[in-house]
Amino acid sequence: MSNFVETWKGIATALGRSERWCRYMARRGGDPLPVFKVGGIVRLNHQDLEDWLSRQRDRSMRVSTPTAAAPAEDVALRLIA
Repeated sequence: MSNFVETWKGIATALGRSERWCRYMARRGGDPLPVFKVGGIVRLNHQDLEDWLSRQRDRSMRVSTPTAAAPAEDVALRLIA
């Protein structure tokens, strides 16, 4: 079994996303999807993919987890008639 996923279609299938989304994630700044080209064929190493997914999970958990020290904001709703 190969350690690589080849083609945008294969990468999209492995991630369960669209090819367009995968191409976007590969071009974005910061922490792009770790793809590389070999002779015109795009490849993604399985270990690099697992590392990248782990970083994405860690990042999403940090952002979405509220801190216990932060009090809940009171929201006042006004009825406008």
